[in-house]
Formats: sequence, C-alpha cells, structure tokens
Amino acid sequence: MAVHQVPAQTGVFARYLQGLAALLDRDGGWYAVFLRRDPQGMQACLDGFEVPPWDVVGSLLQDLAVVRGREFVEQEQLRAKQLHTASAAAHDLRPGGREALVERLELMRRELIHAAGRHEELIRLIAAEPVGTESAEALSYELEWVRDDHARATARSAELRFSTPEEMETATVRT
Repeated sequence: MAVHQVPAQTGVFARYLQGLAALLDRDGGWYAVFLRRDPQGMQACLDGFEVPPWDVVGSLLQDLAVVRGREFVEQEQLRAKQLHTASAAAHDLRPGGREALVERLELMRRELIHAAGRHEELIRLIAAEPVGTESAEALSYELEWVRDDHARATARSAELRFSTPEEMETATVRT
C-alpha cells in the first residue's frame, strides 16, 4: 500500500468522524476549538489521512452529549473507541508508520517540555500581577490552556508509546 493511501479501517473511522462532526457546532465546544487551533490537522483527520488522538475524539463526544444527551454518548463511546483503535492500528501499520509514530512521540515530548516551561513562566507572571486585573485574568486563562495542552500531550504520549514497538515503549518522556 502506498503511504498516501488510506487503509480501509481508517476510512471507516474517517466516515464515522465526518458523521460525528456533522452533528456538532462548528462555532462552539471542543470541535470549534480544534478547528481554530489546527484546521488543517482536523481536516486531515476528517479525510482519513491522519487519525486523531483519542483525547480529541473523547472531546468531540463531550460535544455530542450536548446535542444527543449523555446516555446516548455513553453507548456511542464504545463504538467510537473500537473504530478508533482499529483505525489507528491500520494507520500505524502502513509503510512509514513506525517512523511517523517515532516522529509524533518526539513532537509530544517537545510539546510537554514547552507546556511545562510556559506553565512556570505564566505562574511567575501571574504572581507579579495584581489580583483581579484584566491582565491577571488573561494570564490565568492562558494558564488553563497550557494545562490542557500539557494534559493532552501527556495522554497522547502514553497512547503513542502503547502503539510503538517495544524499544519505544520503554522511552521516557520528560515533563
């Protein structure tokens, strides 16, 4: 299979993801955040060229709960997880898949380091601002996003280590 071809399981998941996205608000919730922060990445996932990390799918399911209710999403989550797992496995087995995994793991390592450094910087900046000021509020808001970025990078690193060959499973990611 050529690197640019989409494995069948990944295509099935991409169609599932497209159906899910069609139910969501493009201007609100996590879906809107992902579209704003990485529109090309989100499109690559919807087209089946990339498989989103599970935390992204989980966030989209949170958005779906607003539309369809928590009970529906609890049932849908198992189906989504099965499709995602099969898609990710097929995607990782394609030619160049191992190299892509190693590359993504390195990217997550750098993201963790960046988020940790930014976290420390924001804590110092917030401490220097008077409580309740617009500047302090803006820094606090940014700090929440940095914490989210760190949590997602941590989850993605674990997901990637689970997907990589045994020599990568023992790799440590410094935060």
